[in-house]
Amino acid sequence: MSSLTLDGADARLGVRLREEEQSGSIFAFRGRLVALGLVALWLMFAAGPMRVGVGVGACVAMMASAWLVYATRVSRFAQPIQIAFTLLDVTVIAIATLVPIPGAPDGALWLEQVFGRRSLFLYLVIYLTASALSYSARTVVVTGAASLVALVGSFVWTALDQARTSGVDLLGAAELWPAARALFARLIGPGFVTPEAFLVQQLVFMTICTGFIAVAVWRARAHLGRTLLAEGERNNLARYFSPNLVDRLAGAERDFEVGRESRATVLFVDIVGFTRLMEGVPPQLTIDFLRVFHEHMADCIFRQGGTLDKFIGDGVMATFGTPDAQPDDESRALRCALDMARTVEDWNRGRRLRGLPPVRISVGVHVGPVLMGAIGSRNRLEYSAVGDTVNVASRLEQLSRSHGAVIVTSAETLDAARTAAGFDPADAACFRAIGPVSVPGRAQPIEVCIVPAQST
Repeated sequence: MSSLTLDGADARLGVRLREEEQSGSIFAFRGRLVALGLVALWLMFAAGPMRVGVGVGACVAMMASAWLVYATRVSRFAQPIQIAFTLLDVTVIAIATLVPIPGAPDGALWLEQVFGRRSLFLYLVIYLTASALSYSARTVVVTGAASLVALVGSFVWTALDQARTSGVDLLGAAELWPAARALFARLIGPGFVTPEAFLVQQLVFMTICTGFIAVAVWRARAHLGRTLLAEGERNNLARYFSPNLVDRLAGAERDFEVGRESRATVLFVDIVGFTRLMEGVPPQLTIDFLRVFHEHMADCIFRQGGTLDKFIGDGVMATFGTPDAQPDDESRALRCALDMARTVEDWNRGRRLRGLPPVRISVGVHVGPVLMGAIGSRNRLEYSAVGDTVNVASRLEQLSRSHGAVIVTSAETLDAARTAAGFDPADAACFRAIGPVSVPGRAQPIEVCIVPAQST
């Protein structure tokens, strides 16, 4: 399985492509209106007075069909509607181009004029080129297939018409192709078209096609840029937020550099005696150890839907309720703290088998108002929580050493977790109240509950 599949990037790319097809219908609609307007204007000058109505009428009919496709782009029948109108548009182009006006004095020469100027072919090329704006390969293929059928049909139609007017029994000829070839050799000769009309028509059509292709390439490049930027933003967010929040945040129109105050539960976890534990250990092994520890802690945070705020040496800071507060933030934070303690104990069993010393952690949890925002310099910004609540959670984590605890939390946090749905009574029973405790930096003591080191 590819890495794209593993992190869901292929699914996100599919969503973005569908979004581009949706927006492509807007581009195609506007592009066709412009192109049809230019063609209608050209026909007013280039077509005979008896054919202006036919040409302009065909352009108006195709404008109406383009609007209907655009109006139904979000319908569940959008695809069959688009295919149906594509076939209708190609039919309108073929009929409006090939069929002479009844009673026109030059009606007998109309098909010769059409083939001499390659009108049907050029109109179909414009229509096919415009389909590229839809950003849908299916639309281009369907349009191209319909255009090919129309071209083949026009050759058959013209051959039969010329055979009839020339008195040739084309279907009864001994050799069909040589007879048809002789008819078409006369049709594409230079005798039925003026050089001025031929040249101007090529220039007009080439300009329109060039515009469509340029816009299609521009859209492709813009889509690629937006996709790369979105993936970059998502990967950056994935460093901090749980996977279930990343997709929502990546598409949110939120300015994370603007500070925002909210209620959140802050968690600090640290390794007790890290300096002594790593004494004599080579630097590379110390880095490897920290990577494993951080990965274990991050997994615990993300399992409970928390936000990884930052790594602080051998410690980790996490928040629950950022960027948006949830009713069970306190219970998820305490479940995360218990999960961390149990995860480390499982890790220690493997370390003991390898003759390595066990790892001890301390966790502090507190709830209250925090200010969320991007802090730092212009060259390095971090989306982080600051405020008194963060300071108290850090102090509670430090108090674990003097109370023989693996988790220290404020009674306010535990009470809120008990009233929230989803907090297991067995988890709540792990905590023991020890009364008010003086916290460095705070004038008033805080009611504190602990989980003794051997109770997890």
